[in-house]
Amino acid sequence: MQSETIGALVAAIGAVMAEVGYVRGTGRNDHHRYNYTSDEDLAAAIQPALVKHGVAIFPVSSDIERSGDRTVITQTFRVGHKSGEWMQLQIPGEGVDKQDKGTAKALTGARKYLMRLLFCVPTGDDNEKEDAVTAKVTQHVASTSDFTPFVSGLLDEIEALQQKGVTNSGAAAKKLIQMASAGLSDDEIRKSGEKLIDWVKAGGKAP
Repeated sequence: MQSETIGALVAAIGAVMAEVGYVRGTGRNDHHRYNYTSDEDLAAAIQPALVKHGVAIFPVSSDIERSGDRTVITQTFRVGHKSGEWMQLQIPGEGVDKQDKGTAKALTGARKYLMRLLFCVPTGDDNEKEDAVTAKVTQHVASTSDFTPFVSGLLDEIEALQQKGVTNSGAAAKKLIQMASAGLSDDEIRKSGEKLIDWVKAGGKAP
């Protein structure tokens, strides 16, 4: 769902991407012994650029499901621009907590992956550790977006690679979704995403 035109919004999103660049994570999972980029890391890096370029992100609605200690949320966000243009995206989030923090964790996860997906933020996080989460997010975005048959076909092929455990398939889906969500035509995607498409057609191997 989006406003009648989104040209100014897409340009502003591109400007934010160019300005933010790499975000170094400060989070640490001591149990599994790996570092990660937190929601706070991303928000601190992105917020100044959002303000500068007239972009705002705010929640619209939430669908929440709970099962035991697990909370799964589908959060709808609206990304708006000072021009009045806007688009809405649905992002899933999941939180597990034995007390009362499951919903908060799920909401935080959804916002974190919205920022990473929408602004293509490189963080240096371990792709293999996050591949399962990335796959769920990109598949959900794809299922709730109105993509062309060309893009949908590519996403189906990437999903098959994800199911086979092909490394970087989640990143490929994110990039393709970003290009399609930015309003690029099929021909523009073929041109700017030529290497990505060749990689998909080669079964996740260097062509």
